[in-house]
Amino acid sequence: MAKPRNHPSGGDGPARRPSAADGGDARSVAAAHEQIGEASRSGRAGGGSSSTGAGQVQGPAATIPLRPPNSRHNLDSIRPKNPAKDRNTVVLPGTDVAGDLADISAGRGTWRPEVNRYEVNGRTYAVEASGTVFPVSGPGLVNLSRSEYKVLRQLIGSDGDIGAAREALRRDPSVGDADWRPALDVFRHHKSYKGGA
Repeated sequence: MAKPRNHPSGGDGPARRPSAADGGDARSVAAAHEQIGEASRSGRAGGGSSSTGAGQVQGPAATIPLRPPNSRHNLDSIRPKNPAKDRNTVVLPGTDVAGDLADISAGRGTWRPEVNRYEVNGRTYAVEASGTVFPVSGPGLVNLSRSEYKVLRQLIGSDGDIGAAREALRRDPSVGDADWRPALDVFRHHKSYKGGA
């Protein structure tokens, strides 16, 4: 007969979920998200106070939780079907966008209301009405034109086979020879890059 196991807390029963009286509110995931949102809006991400130069949160981050950029901006998440826009900012691997957003939410970013942008850690971000952030410029962020982004998508879709990518775009009048160099420079940072370009 199996011996009954004691609960790690020392009791015999299952652990009790914390209640609002305990300082935790485990009623729902939505309640937990609301607590996180309240902490970010008040500049106290994680519930603690910051002593690293945090100031009052300004701009949209003062009233809404910031959401990370659409995956179409992250180099290793770009798919061949992603839309190419007039201006496309690509986030290179290793760029700490999540850290930047945490800094902004904690009041460590600079809000520039005249251009509707945040500046933090040398990078600039804009915020949509929904709270979704999109990268604009700075270290680890590369701006591509519509045609350059098309080339990058094709290089990713061709798994780095430059000849196949050129053949696929040969009849596209919007793509010229000058569009290949910037796209190849970005593609060298992609997870599927095998060298040679």
